[in-house]
Amino acid sequence: MRLRLALGLGAAVIAGTVAVGAVPANAAVGAVPANVGSSVQAGGLASTIALNNCSASLVRYPTSLDTDRALLLTNGHCYEGGMPSAGQVLQNRSSSRSGNLLDSSGNTLGTVRADTLLYATMTNTDVSLYRLTDTFATLKSRYGATALTISGSHPADGASMTIPSSYWKQVWTCQLNGFVGTLREDQWTFRDSIRYNSGCTTTHGTSGSPIIDSASGQVIGINNTGNDTGAMCTLNNPCEVDANGNTTATKGQSYGQETYWFTTCLTANNTIDLSINGCLLTKPGGTGNTVTVTNPGSQVATVSTATSLQIQAKSSGTGTTLTYFATGLPAGLSINASTGLISGTPTTVQSYTTTVTVKDSTGASGSTTFTWTVNPTGGGSCSGQKLVNPGFESGATAWTASSGVIGEHGSQEPAYSGTWNAWLDGYGSTHTDTLSQSVTIPAGCRATLTFWLHIDTTETTTNTAYDKLTVQAGSTTLATYSNLNAASGYTQKTLDVSALAGQTATIKFTGTEDSALKTSFVIDDTALNLG
Repeated sequence: MRLRLALGLGAAVIAGTVAVGAVPANAAVGAVPANVGSSVQAGGLASTIALNNCSASLVRYPTSLDTDRALLLTNGHCYEGGMPSAGQVLQNRSSSRSGNLLDSSGNTLGTVRADTLLYATMTNTDVSLYRLTDTFATLKSRYGATALTISGSHPADGASMTIPSSYWKQVWTCQLNGFVGTLREDQWTFRDSIRYNSGCTTTHGTSGSPIIDSASGQVIGINNTGNDTGAMCTLNNPCEVDANGNTTATKGQSYGQETYWFTTCLTANNTIDLSINGCLLTKPGGTGNTVTVTNPGSQVATVSTATSLQIQAKSSGTGTTLTYFATGLPAGLSINASTGLISGTPTTVQSYTTTVTVKDSTGASGSTTFTWTVNPTGGGSCSGQKLVNPGFESGATAWTASSGVIGEHGSQEPAYSGTWNAWLDGYGSTHTDTLSQSVTIPAGCRATLTFWLHIDTTETTTNTAYDKLTVQAGSTTLATYSNLNAASGYTQKTLDVSALAGQTATIKFTGTEDSALKTSFVIDDTALNLG
């Protein structure tokens, strides 16, 4: 959220409420935010309204009359009663919210006051719309103020836009950089959000600022949030969620919400009616359309074999469009957001819990959850340890090694456990030792190679790797260690070899020494675990 409170937004959220009347945590009131750059300019603040904790604007519908009561637009999370919880919709509540109406230069023209909160929510969008005590005509006559018009159509990708913040008395000049089907922040989810270009980083206190299309001068959205630290889907760190449920978070990325939704819910008298067919504003729980998603039952698939599943869903409304989302799909599968067809080729043997959510164009949604089990080819198992004689306690059994590598080396190079280990190099002259074993990894299985490694050396350099231990799986080099990694005791190493699933490959350790000063590479308690 781009709200700015005295203790920071996260610290001020207590029992679902937010303190208001506070000042920015890191700046004095009216101070320019510290991170503003060349995308910020002065001027262009006409018809914005400075609230005590957010920015706002004086707005009208495309069909508003001058004799209609004027409107104040800000974010749902700027509501004076605290941030609405997920799923909560507020309508027609008495309010005494007030703010300072500004001119183009940010000077205060006067105070405007609301008597009614017409609509507020933080579900699917993030808006609060208030009715003021004065008409548009009165404000025009008294202050010369002309309300900004809310656009009646969906904004266009790539559009140039300005974001005037009455709180900071600054204007961000930006571009629209696509739309986010699902944007998640803490408990809240927003739909069809506006993504800003990478250089457009709004800051706390800009919450509620109108997004104004530079070409038309109309309001196409409302600034509401941005990712502060790069964290994923937490408060002040929204994340984008794709059709497969994958999440992406980008530090510094800012977002807004579309405002044309209001125009889809207006009566002939310019009042909001959520029952109008095609109304996009979120409805209170228990009202509006119902979306039903049929549970397909438990699903079974085989790794590396193509599969598909058609999700069946319907809305109680007429003329609505369904959009499909899924989380927990098997790796390799995806859902078509328009048709609900899940298809692809599973790549990993595993049991999954899949949830499919379907939303209609009014914002109503339904979901269903089922299990999906991906089995290996031929019914094999993806469990257990695959190396034979992993701790060398049976000597060289199952291993191929250079002479003298596998043995009971006693106090010279003690074993990590038991009495046997594998000691490569340690001669102090040009030398190569190898240690290897072939292993078969079932298709679709995850596989991890682990081993305990001790390195000691008489090399004195701190920056040159003269002596090396290379770990390979087939022709792939997994890791390289050297005299620079020397340390007392053993350290367990863990390497992913899942890429070799469905193959028989050789796990090989190769130790090489140069012509002087010895380095020993001692290996014990190897394992190749499936999971």
